[in-house]
Amino acid sequence: MRKRGAHPVNEVVEQHRKPAGVFAVRLAPAMRFLAAGVANTLLSIAVYQAALFVTGHIVAYGIAYTAGILFAYFAYARHVFDAALSTRRFVFFALFYIASGCVGTVVNAGLIEHLALHPRVAIFVTVVIMLPLNYFGSKWCLRGTAGQPP
Repeated sequence: MRKRGAHPVNEVVEQHRKPAGVFAVRLAPAMRFLAAGVANTLLSIAVYQAALFVTGHIVAYGIAYTAGILFAYFAYARHVFDAALSTRRFVFFALFYIASGCVGTVVNAGLIEHLALHPRVAIFVTVVIMLPLNYFGSKWCLRGTAGQPP
């Protein structure tokens, strides 16, 4: 039923605007996750490069990965998933990202060794494969689900 004085075209526009708004609201955390991920990657590379001035590449990578987990925890909790910070959530998050790093390593190696992808290409495929896992894993670590941790 049309409101008194409302123009039919405005009603049609309003009806079509609502689903797009819902879609945009659901897409927003994913876009913030991607933006935070880009910032995290740049920070991790900068920390790695700086650490190379004082230590070897293995220790530098460990320092950079740790800095990346810390940054990601705060960025994702506060700016992506709007979750409260807690020690319990941080432990879940850190353990998840350590496991995710291991899975990513296996995926990347499989792409190179079994599917014969060039190592410079395989990393991009690995990122695409790992992105949904990391998004939903981060979301679970920071928000949990009904009746489940965290």
